[in-house]
Amino acid sequence: MVYHRLPYEEVNEGGRVLRRPPSSPNGIIPTLLSYFGDGRPGAWVAWSVHDPRKAIPFEVHTSVDRDRYPQLVAARVPLTKDDVDVFYKRFSKEAFWPTLHTFWERAQFRDEDWRVFLKVNRLFARRAAAEAAEGAVVWLHDYNLWMVPAVLRELRPDVKIAFFHHTYFPSADVFNVLPWRREIIGSLLQCDYIGFHIPRQAENFLDVVRGVAPLTVLEQRNCAPRYLTYGCAVGLEEMTTAFEVHGRRIGLGAHPVGLDVGRIRAILERPETRARIDELREGLGGTRMILSVERLDYTKGTLEKLVAFERLLDEHPELQGEVSLLAVCVPAAKEMTIYDGLQTQIEQAVGRLNGRFSRVGWTPVQFFFRALPFDEVVAWYATADVMWITPLRDGLNLVSKEYVATQGILDGRGVLVLSEFAGAAAELHGAVLTNPHDGADLAAQLHHAITMDPTEAATRLRELFSIVEHNDIRRWGRDFLAAVSGELEDGALPG
Repeated sequence: MVYHRLPYEEVNEGGRVLRRPPSSPNGIIPTLLSYFGDGRPGAWVAWSVHDPRKAIPFEVHTSVDRDRYPQLVAARVPLTKDDVDVFYKRFSKEAFWPTLHTFWERAQFRDEDWRVFLKVNRLFARRAAAEAAEGAVVWLHDYNLWMVPAVLRELRPDVKIAFFHHTYFPSADVFNVLPWRREIIGSLLQCDYIGFHIPRQAENFLDVVRGVAPLTVLEQRNCAPRYLTYGCAVGLEEMTTAFEVHGRRIGLGAHPVGLDVGRIRAILERPETRARIDELREGLGGTRMILSVERLDYTKGTLEKLVAFERLLDEHPELQGEVSLLAVCVPAAKEMTIYDGLQTQIEQAVGRLNGRFSRVGWTPVQFFFRALPFDEVVAWYATADVMWITPLRDGLNLVSKEYVATQGILDGRGVLVLSEFAGAAAELHGAVLTNPHDGADLAAQLHHAITMDPTEAATRLRELFSIVEHNDIRRWGRDFLAAVSGELEDGALPG
């Protein structure tokens, strides 16, 4: 497993490096970790900040958690703080992230940053080459490691290289803005298998490849019934599952990341969680809760959401005092100053909205600008009548699945309102889809969710929960690795 982050956080206190669980309330790390919960052996290759000027020996191999993951070892790649700041916090987020999410006008391309990116990717490739057994599968994760396959293939021609792209992958006319698109695609073509969340993203990638090298499509599959075809902005009727470039066969697949549903079930069974849920419900005092949980990022549509909520209260004054929006916005790292302006705009919108509509005993928006423990977020999922997830563009969106799982386990009637530009929209039949670029539609679909007949809400949730429960994290990992080895049933899409 090659991922840029360790499966735990390292904190330097008093000259000692201490560990703590990841602070993010959601994300891919818990999902990937749960794949090793049954004792599956593996190595997790990730960076660790190291200052070579200090006389502190660097430990490459450490255990992750001997009790929960007894055969998982962390193989740490030493990077300086400057390396991390340039590689991840600046270049990845200022050049690649905006381009991938179709905000290319925000992108900043610097050759000196690209050189640091190449250096870091070479270090990851060398560590992966050193860890892999003969003929092993090396499973790479996300765009931060785009250039690893090229180096790894040269160092270890015997290994099978699989790559999973967690973020959105745009169409060719957007991706081709990148100055290094040929180098990036050339590296990815050294993989044996490349996976994306949904068919649309896989086909976008193939269109980019067509502009770099001649290819032959070897296999295609219908996307229905698992994925929506004409029902949302990211739907597709047919996708390619294998192609050939320069005599090499490369597999291509759609694999929406699943959840560890058992983890959420265990949290809900704890007495303290039940007590927190009761406390939240009592605090609402009969007010219906609309919940929003996301990171601070212009791709998440937080500002557009607040404007739409203000519109809803204007158009439907009967809802004033009856519904509240609880918005959790997880801050970016301090070094990511590109989000400072957005944070100010969001805070101003919250202030304006509350200033207009607040009354004694009711505040329309409760805004939490901080990371919350996942246990607490699950309690909020359990309490929310509507989950409002409206990214302008998103590779998948695990928060939507976490909400569905929580409500489904409790036999609830919560309604999921989901952007049709999130990858999960193609998979989650039963969600109320909305166009976050259309303020009128945002407000209208939210109103539809709030006023939905309870029977319809329960029916939608049952359909959603059956999808999330069936296509869980273990099925995701099993199907992905089966596709890498060519063991999926002929003619079948994963799941």
